[in-house]
Amino acid sequence: MNYQERLFKALKSECEANINEALLTLDLCFHNGVAIGEHTSEHFMGEASKALTKLTDARDRLDTLDYYFDNKNKKQLND
Repeated sequence: MNYQERLFKALKSECEANINEALLTLDLCFHNGVAIGEHTSEHFMGEASKALTKLTDARDRLDTLDYYFDNKNKKQLND
């Protein structure tokens, strides 16, 4: 594996890890509220909102990475 492939794999893994962490947090907020340390509505909203932002950011980053740098779909930045 060359360094470009390793970099791609590392960035993809980071995005996937962030997606899974965000989904876990949202699952806990939606289905197991006692798992969240503070039980105020403000805290639930804050945690859910942060998780949604993290999920959206990671998904966007993963899609961008796949679109521009996946070996199967190599696109040029100006395409």
